[in-house]
Parts: sequence; structure tokens; C-alpha cells
Amino acid sequence: MPVQTDRLANHLEIRELGLLFGGVRAIDNASFEALPGEVLGLIGPNGAGKTSVFNCITGFYRPTHGTIRLGGRAIEGMRPHGISRLGIRRTFQNIRLFNDLTVLHNIAAGAYATGGSQAALLEAVGQVCAELGLDRQLLLQPATSLAYGLQRRVELARALVADPRVLLVDEPGAGLNAQEKGLICSLLRDVVRSRQIAVVLIEHDLGMIARACDRVVVLDHGTVLAQGTPQQVRNDPSVIAAYIGA
Repeated sequence: MPVQTDRLANHLEIRELGLLFGGVRAIDNASFEALPGEVLGLIGPNGAGKTSVFNCITGFYRPTHGTIRLGGRAIEGMRPHGISRLGIRRTFQNIRLFNDLTVLHNIAAGAYATGGSQAALLEAVGQVCAELGLDRQLLLQPATSLAYGLQRRVELARALVADPRVLLVDEPGAGLNAQEKGLICSLLRDVVRSRQIAVVLIEHDLGMIARACDRVVVLDHGTVLAQGTPQQVRNDPSVIAAYIGA
């Protein structure tokens, strides 16, 4: 399976990021970094700005101010396809597989426009399937005919097939049972160890955050409320107040 050798190239840095929608401050001077070889949790109440941060990183939103750097290179304001080609890939809270395509073609779509031969692409698909425990016998089946938990893994495979430097994962536990959530946590940990990439995970299930993440950033009304290990964040009075009220 692919192994990234230049760890600094996989370093994502957010500094003083701001985003305004009219008079609404969706992100308010947020600063944090995602390090190669770690899973960083991004948590907070609904409306805290988590998905807006992902949309700024991937170029779907243009930040009002602040910097986003990948491997030391400023990428804020770039178009989404340019950011994707630099090596930032994402999944979505609502699964977005192509209904009329097979598992193989859904995964291969993640390597669109990266170049390379068909043989190399098929090899990459096989590698990522092995990495995520997807049986090759599933490859020719319609992707949306699979069980929901398998569809989640297909979406992860599509994001990983082009060997990204940073992977943004948006609520992969949504709709999964406890066993499937545990598997996703284990797979993310394995991916980080083997590839030495940075993974940023948005998730409301704090049990998944505790199992999967090395560090956690807490957002509230677009502001970074706390940062630390899952244990530190869970015991932070300001975090408790933001989630359940003082």
C-alpha cells in the first residue's frame, strides 16, 4: 500500500481563519493544525462551523481572512479541483456515491485526472480495497446495492485511492451501528499508521472520537473553544458547558 515519505508535505495548518456570510460569522479566527500520522477530531455543537472549515479547506468556500497551508504552501482561495490535485480529499456526511456505477468505478473516480495507466489504477483500487477490508468480489456490483456500512467504506476508498496527503472525513459514523463504528475507527487508525497522512475527523459520537483521535479541536460559534487529547477535552468545563449547558 502507498506510504508517504515526506511527512512535512502532509502537514495542514490553519491560522486565524475567518468566514462571514453577510453579518453572520461562521468561522471566527480559528487556528489549529493537523499533523502527519495523527487523527485530529473536529467537534462542536450543531452550527459550530465544522463543515464550514472543511469547505474552506477544500475550496468550496473562500475564507474572509486567514491562511490555510498544506506542506507550507498557502492554498486558501484556490479552486476545489486545484486543492484536490494537491492532495486534500474528503468524504461527506451524506454518502455521495454514483448510483449508476459499480463499486470499482466509484472508487476509480477518486483518481480522476491524476494520470497513470489503467493497470496502475486497478492496482491502486485493489490496494485500497485490501486496506479497508472490501472484498474484491464486490467490485462489479452496483455501489448502492451494498449494505450501508459497506457504502461508507467505498466512499473512504474513493477518497484514498489517489493517495492523498490530507483526508477530511465528515461524520463517518452517521447511520452505522456500534460494531460498524468501531470498524471505521480501526480502519482510520490503520490508514494513518500506514500512510503517515493527516486525517481530520468530524464526528458527533464522542465515543468514536475517543477511540479514533489523537487530539481534538472543539469549535463553538466558529471559535476554537479548546484543544487537547480526547480525555482533556472531555473534562474541560467550557466544553461541557457548550455541549450540555452550564
